[in-house]
Amino acid sequence: MAQTNLAEIQPERMQKLLEKFKVPELRDTEGMYAHAALDRMVQTQGWLCPIQADKRVDGAYYSPLADRIVVPMKEQFNIGKTPEEVYRGGMEYYSTMLHEMTHSTMTADRLNREIGGKFGDSKYAKEELVAELTAAMISHSMGFDSKITDNSAAYLDSWIGVLKKEPKFIVSIMADVNKASDLILDHVDKQRLALDEQPYLAKNDPFAPLGPDEEVPFKNAVIIKTRSGNYAIRASYDGVELGLKKVTKDTAKTFFQFTDQKDKTAFLNMTARKTYEPELAVMRRSQKVSSGIGL
Repeated sequence: MAQTNLAEIQPERMQKLLEKFKVPELRDTEGMYAHAALDRMVQTQGWLCPIQADKRVDGAYYSPLADRIVVPMKEQFNIGKTPEEVYRGGMEYYSTMLHEMTHSTMTADRLNREIGGKFGDSKYAKEELVAELTAAMISHSMGFDSKITDNSAAYLDSWIGVLKKEPKFIVSIMADVNKASDLILDHVDKQRLALDEQPYLAKNDPFAPLGPDEEVPFKNAVIIKTRSGNYAIRASYDGVELGLKKVTKDTAKTFFQFTDQKDKTAFLNMTARKTYEPELAVMRRSQKVSSGIGL
């Protein structure tokens, strides 16, 4: 166009052509939804493979050959016209990242899903369904706007038709989705714990009630009446004496009323978790520092 006189003869048409091929102006991330744990995962490269999210690119993908995830910059998702759309753009960014993270779990040394297939065939369709269903499931658990999962539903429709001849496919796909979701949330929870946030999975929550078959981590735990007439709990955790801490009279009364030993132990464990929460938080931080986590 620079070698023509189009700009002089038809300036309006020239302007339209320039606008058509102009790269959109990049906004900042102000007003966009932010997820601290996923941001930290990218910053510390805490995922199973590298995640590149700091360069302006046209699309997101996972490269099995390089074992690397590439996603557009978060700013590229800031295309909304209203504050609500701008905010939701942040969720779109994380949902896209989760989709590609799911693809990266397919390798033999991870979840060992079937690799291969070409665009449009059943193998490709299955992997796309696993990735999008996993992203949608995790997005829902993270409290993303329903419009994000609506977009996933529209995307999924395009692949389900490919698999109509395989009526049992949904069983194997959901098994893969559950495995991928669990693996991803495990790694997200590591970041949330590093940020002193509550993990998504109960199994990763040090303050969650234990199951009936799990060992109580508190040793020598007991509620006693002190010389002053008050009540206190005493326990050790992971070999560390936590000392005496005051509990309410009602708590002590409830504890002493239990006749079943399992119920008594469960209540004692729950009380210890709540009472010694500050001490346990300090112990977690010390363990992270000694193991190099968060450095």
